[in-house]
Amino acid sequence: MILMKRLLFSLLILFSSLSYAVYVNSEGRGEALIIPYYSVNNSLNTVVSLVNTRDTAKAVKINIREGLNGHAVLSYNVYLDGNDTWTFVMGGINSTVAGVEGQPSGAMASSDNSCAPLTNKGMSEFSPAPPVYGPIQVQRVREGFIEIIEMGELQGDAADAADSVNGVPDCQFFESAWQTGGIWHEDSGGDINHDLAPASGGLMAEADMLDVSSGVNYSIPTVALVGFFADGEMAHVSPTDSDLSLDAAAPKASILTEEGVHQLELERGIDAVSAILMTNKMFASYSIDAGVQGVSEIIFTQPTRRFYIYSQPLRADSPYPQQPRIEQCDTLQYEGVEVDIIVRDREAKREVYLGTIPGDPPPPPAALCGSVFVISMKRTDSDREEPLITQSNNFGILEQVRGGTENGYISLEFMDTRPLSGLDIHTGENKSIMGLPVIGLSLTRFKNYYAQPGILAQYGMSHPLKAQLTVVN
Repeated sequence: MILMKRLLFSLLILFSSLSYAVYVNSEGRGEALIIPYYSVNNSLNTVVSLVNTRDTAKAVKINIREGLNGHAVLSYNVYLDGNDTWTFVMGGINSTVAGVEGQPSGAMASSDNSCAPLTNKGMSEFSPAPPVYGPIQVQRVREGFIEIIEMGELQGDAADAADSVNGVPDCQFFESAWQTGGIWHEDSGGDINHDLAPASGGLMAEADMLDVSSGVNYSIPTVALVGFFADGEMAHVSPTDSDLSLDAAAPKASILTEEGVHQLELERGIDAVSAILMTNKMFASYSIDAGVQGVSEIIFTQPTRRFYIYSQPLRADSPYPQQPRIEQCDTLQYEGVEVDIIVRDREAKREVYLGTIPGDPPPPPAALCGSVFVISMKRTDSDREEPLITQSNNFGILEQVRGGTENGYISLEFMDTRPLSGLDIHTGENKSIMGLPVIGLSLTRFKNYYAQPGILAQYGMSHPLKAQLTVVN
């Protein structure tokens, strides 16, 4: 009873003052959304459905970011009527850009009637060579994560133009608004906030990764952020501007842990977003049963990583290690964070540190490299050397416990990180949040050769990663 009262009291504190602090909404709606993974490798298509659940029209920014360093490969705006939906699909193509023609790339397309000015709905090719630290091969754009941020509510003529009661909004209005002489074209006297009011939230998104040839679907869990902007704020930018990102958040965060609620004031807005995504230990189940050709892959995404790691000279801010260069990652391309991984089989009879067998010499430390990293589980009798589902180019192979069952779980703990510090809003105490800002999911695929005579059935499953968070004085 005492524990229940303490929890209820903590929740009352949380919900009484969340209007000025960003937090993760378990109900799935907010002003900002993070889709932790997309891929167009291995003939996969990623499909996204974005819904405005409010009655008022909205301006929304969508950033598709590659998985090595989180830089935008496509950025555009969409203007949604109240209760409107925007859908798009991403797929693999061969690049048509001069100098890299024919290289594997990706693109976005949509047949939706909602307005996305200055964007080719028929096919918008991903940028093949973003000006970033790391390799310039086009291949890097084929997997990553997606940011969705409400820029504000539409009013006046803009709201009327977005009206899709008859199914056809006035998209020419939005095209003209960003051109010379348009109401939002600041270089020719426009006001970028004309007909806009502060963001009000209520966005939700659903994402699925489809293996069309195999008939398998993997649902991608979405992280929703509420209280993203300070009261009364909005952030309208041009369709091609990818600078509007998670660092636009107000520098306050509400964090719910097993011990209770922590409301913190942090130095920067990006620190507030990182704070609510922090975890010092992560867990995921795996199932690689030979009888059903089981495949398991675990995806770790660090959506705020690029705000903390710098390349010239190489250094990092807390919570990342001061020198993030380790031997497991390609130091000429992108950096990583050392992790301690333990594999336990289904019966909890075995324990192993990334392939260490009792009596064998210990292997080099494991690492998560880049912004999106895939760990692929394999059986001891397998000789494959790449992920079978995602065919990620940024991955590690983790072997099952020898002599153990073909299923169980892994736990992953971050090494040599530094605390992310904030000031408790109520007590004035300094609090330290341990770990790193990481989200993600696990993917599992099975094949059933005996569903019906002559019929092969395939199944795909996905689950969000489980996490442990520690906040200390």
